[in-house]
Formats: sequence, structure tokens, C-alpha cells
Amino acid sequence: MQLDWTTFLLQIVNFLVLVWLLKRFLYRPVLDVIARRREGIEKALNDAREAETRAETLRQDYERKLAEQDSAQAADMARLGDELAAERSRRMAKLDAELAAEHERQLALVEKQTADAGRKAGDAARAAALNFVSRLLGRLSGAELDSRLVDMLIEDLATLPAKQLEALHDAAAAPDASLQLTTARPLSEADQTRLLSALNDALGRSLPMTKQIDPSMQSGLRVGIGPWMLAASLADELVFFRSGARRAC
Repeated sequence: MQLDWTTFLLQIVNFLVLVWLLKRFLYRPVLDVIARRREGIEKALNDAREAETRAETLRQDYERKLAEQDSAQAADMARLGDELAAERSRRMAKLDAELAAEHERQLALVEKQTADAGRKAGDAARAAALNFVSRLLGRLSGAELDSRLVDMLIEDLATLPAKQLEALHDAAAAPDASLQLTTARPLSEADQTRLLSALNDALGRSLPMTKQIDPSMQSGLRVGIGPWMLAASLADELVFFRSGARRAC
């Protein structure tokens, strides 16, 4: 077999041309496509990594905000609990104060009712005793008792306080001053004399005397000097015991 070098050279040239053509029109575009796809894949991977980074950032931010929200909620719950406890304490204190005030009011009401009942019972007993004493003294009243009451008035004159005695002196010094004697029955001459002498000594002067009979006095006498009154009678003493007040003079 004989080698045709010309044909061989031409085949080589054809092969080289084919290789150039393949490289020029097929292999390079394929490489470009692969490069672009690789670049796209890299870009997609980068986008995915960026998206993952953003997602991680968002997750961390969400967890941080969630933690902050939980912390704020816990603080709000704690504050609400404190406010509820304070409000409960305030209302309990108010309720205790109201109960204490109501207890004091009820206690004062019971004490007042007890005191009223005691006072009414005392008044009733005092009235019954006074009625009894009034009836008893009414049976004992008479000239002898009148004479004894004159003695009591004379004794009282001797022990009058200086201020009251001074007031009687002023009343007796009036130009139209006089003595108004009121008795349950006419006094004996001796009693009138003793009484008038004691009055003159106490007043430091002699005054004219008018007489009046008042049977409601039961026994005793009253002596008026201007605006003042000296008294020693069963009626006045019984009134004194009924009212609990004391005669000024």
C-alpha cells in the first residue's frame, strides 16, 4: 500500500480546519453558555446566601423583638399585679375603716339608748319618789314647819356669798325698794319679827313689807327684794329636786 502524502496533508488540513471551525462556532459558544450558566448559578447562590443572611437577620430581629415584647409584657403584668395588690389593700383598708366606724356608731347608739333608758327609769323613779315626798310633806305642813323654814331662811341669810349679798344691798338701795313676803299661810307674829330683823341686818336698812298668801306653796315662804328672791318653801325645794337646778338666791 502506497501513502499519498498529498491526500494525507489535505486530510490534515481539513481536520485542522474542522477543529478550528468547531472551536470557532461550536465549542466557544458552548463554553460561553456554560460560563453564563455558571455565573447565573453563582449569582443564584449569592442571592440565596444573601437571602439566607437576611432571613437570619430577620429571625434574630424577630426573636429580639419577641424577647423585648415578652419582657415588656412581663413588666406590664408585674405592674398590673402591684396595682391590683395596692387597690385591694386600699379597698380593704377602706372597708375596715367603714366597719370600724359602723361599729363605733352602733356602740354609741347602744350606749345612747342605754343612757336614755337609764335616764327615763331614773326620771320615773325620781317622779314617784317626789310624789311620795310631796304627799308626805303636804301632810306634815303646818305652822310648826313654817317656823322651821323661817329659821332655815335666816340661817341662809347669814351664809350668803359676798357677791349675792352685795347684789341684795344694791336692790335694797333702790328708791322704791320693798320686801314682798309670800307664805302658804299667815306667819306667827314671832316668826315675822325674827324674819324682818334678820332681813334688816342682812340688808343694812329697814324696808316696808307687803304680805301675800299662796296655798300652792304648801309650807314655807318667799321674800322678794327687787329682782331677787329669797325662798324656803316645800314647793320650791320639790321643784329644785325635780329640775336638778339650784336657786341663785
